[in-house]
Amino acid sequence: MSPTPSAGTPLHAPLAADRYSLGSLIRTRRLECGIDTFDMADLVGVDVAALSRIEDGHSSDIALLFKVLAELGLEMLVMTRDDASDALTAIGHTVNWHSVMEQRSPPRARPAPTPLTLDNATPTLFVDFDGTLHIGNAYIDDAGEITLDTGRPLLEFAPLLVELLEPYPDVEIVLTTSWTRSLPEERVIAYLPHELRQRVAGTTRDIKPRRSYVLEGTERTYVISCYAFGKQLKNWLAIDDAVFGAARFGREPRELVDHFLLLDPRRGISDENALRRIKEWLVKTHT
Repeated sequence: MSPTPSAGTPLHAPLAADRYSLGSLIRTRRLECGIDTFDMADLVGVDVAALSRIEDGHSSDIALLFKVLAELGLEMLVMTRDDASDALTAIGHTVNWHSVMEQRSPPRARPAPTPLTLDNATPTLFVDFDGTLHIGNAYIDDAGEITLDTGRPLLEFAPLLVELLEPYPDVEIVLTTSWTRSLPEERVIAYLPHELRQRVAGTTRDIKPRRSYVLEGTERTYVISCYAFGKQLKNWLAIDDAVFGAARFGREPRELVDHFLLLDPRRGISDENALRRIKEWLVKTHT
């Protein structure tokens, strides 16, 4: 007969982020129920070694795992990460998903960086649209028409960028906006003022981020880094409201931090600090 765990016994840190934390939760629950490993193994019908492997986080038979959970009065739920956050919050727990992802994929020792000559001195500005050249996120309907969820004008800050770049005719632009995934590149470029259109040297549309970067929210940073290294760019700056985790990218830690300007999506490039940073980059690049 299965043991009857205490109905109100709480689980400490109930998120099983990996097989090791799942095994730890199972061991904690077993101890809370006052069952030793020999009795638990007998209840489940396995030897003690198999039960210990589960509690130690080693690979095990899925059917056996669910049998152990059932005997301890535990259930496994599968839900979206947002729903999981809400559920954990409801029972008094919070979770840092970036830490969870790092726990699942701990950093490995990096090999010596491959020699790479960054000899392309063309000043290059990576430019996003949403949260950068306007405030709000774009909605593209079936007809390809674009509106912002804020109701504000499209690319309202583009004239600011025109003014900033006017003294520097050699600066090229690479578009990083997600609009290029839904619309032809030439149409996306056509939304820009003429002064900016003629500067566009390309987009990052064809660079596909790894799934792990998508899950942790650093895919835009990865894509821009790949483009910059692929073109061997030396003088570049990315202005974007989604360039997270810049310190993790590059051949060495923090190598690319100064190349990314993370914007406040409520202000975009209209923010005084952002304008100052762009001006500083332009002056430094042309000195």
